[in-house]
Amino acid sequence: MPPRTQPRYKITWWMRLRWKIRNFKTPLCLRDSIERLRHNHRHPYFALLKLFIIHLQIPSWNWSYDYLLPEPLVPKDIAGNEALFDRHHPDIFNLRYIPIWTIRDTPLRAIYRLYEIFMTREFVLLRLECEYMWRQPGRKWVLRSIPDPHDPDPIRYAMLASIVEELVKAFNWRLQHGQRRNGKNVRRSIENPWPKYYPEVTPSWTAFVPPIQEEDLCELPPDMVQNGKLFLADGGSDNFARRNFDAPNRYFYTT
Repeated sequence: MPPRTQPRYKITWWMRLRWKIRNFKTPLCLRDSIERLRHNHRHPYFALLKLFIIHLQIPSWNWSYDYLLPEPLVPKDIAGNEALFDRHHPDIFNLRYIPIWTIRDTPLRAIYRLYEIFMTREFVLLRLECEYMWRQPGRKWVLRSIPDPHDPDPIRYAMLASIVEELVKAFNWRLQHGQRRNGKNVRRSIENPWPKYYPEVTPSWTAFVPPIQEEDLCELPPDMVQNGKLFLADGGSDNFARRNFDAPNRYFYTT
């Protein structure tokens, strides 16, 4: 008895078109962004549209598509206040993976977020922010290009400068061990134990930022002031100690 033949399944042009549309991806990853925004937004499409158009500047010669720096939090308000950080940066954990937000984000905004995390004492969040900064490509995210914020608050200004200096040190440590910011890591070997790299450079403005003075700490909680200096936790960083505050820096040095 001859084998029974089944009709050949026909793939139509409409089926091919639907498959291409369903799997079509752009550098902005719009479909993935919508899925992430669904977690915390009733209207994810509107939330995505806001990321495109919010904080648009008036056209000028110095026009930029970057987000503006939000109003910095006062040290006495953010001290130990993780809830305030969450309100100030809602949905930050998802936004770090949404391309349009990362395109418009800036390293100066990230440095301010690191300062706020230090003040909340939720130090495990430092690693997420540092890894996010490490992964950002482009000239804008080179550490030496971080502009001088000229922050009027002496505590904030000192911490921002020290954070930038510590990031330069930490990023060069990663580069020395073969990691690369573009993801094309270099495998170390006996013949090449220390791969060559272009080091990150500290911005010149940090050298002129003064340390925190004892009188600047009068409004902070008593447990954050020890021996006339800002004490967030035992750390041992020379960059932090030079500006009269102590905080852990180990979360900057991750692989």
